[in-house]
Amino acid sequence: MNMRTKSLYPFAGQYCPVDIFGYASNGIPGIEIVGLGKYSRSMKEKFIYLSREKKLRFPLKRFVLCIEGEVEGKKFKEEEYRYLELPLLLMLWSLTGHLPLEHLEDCFASGKISIEGDIQALSLTPLQQSFLSDMFKLEEHQSLKIIGPKNMDVHEEHYHLPIEGIMESLLAVN
Repeated sequence: MNMRTKSLYPFAGQYCPVDIFGYASNGIPGIEIVGLGKYSRSMKEKFIYLSREKKLRFPLKRFVLCIEGEVEGKKFKEEEYRYLELPLLLMLWSLTGHLPLEHLEDCFASGKISIEGDIQALSLTPLQQSFLSDMFKLEEHQSLKIIGPKNMDVHEEHYHLPIEGIMESLLAVN
């Protein structure tokens, strides 16, 4: 199974777009995060911890999550790279079959996840959201499904997928 999605992370006062893709294979079982350099391991360990806390069992497969963009080598301030946690975790739990998201190609998510599982989504104004189509080079007929809190104000050209509903579906699967 393969998946792809889009995200942003704040860096030096601006937003940097990235593509995130992942796949599951029959290799040696485990989770690998590629593209975050020294930050990959701590993020992977957090995902394993959160998955164990929710008593999620993974199939015996190799899960690879990759960040494509100008991330590696950047000197982040105040853990800015952590805004990639939400899309990466959503992709992992989708690849493992725990979330009912068959594909994330037309989705956008950006947010931090605490060790308690609390989500802090990147707060974009509707005006900032209106630039996402250009930032991600979408065609005119394409729109994004923005994954964020239910009270999030979403620009009229995009759809809103409340993160609370997605996480509730996680509980229903187990």
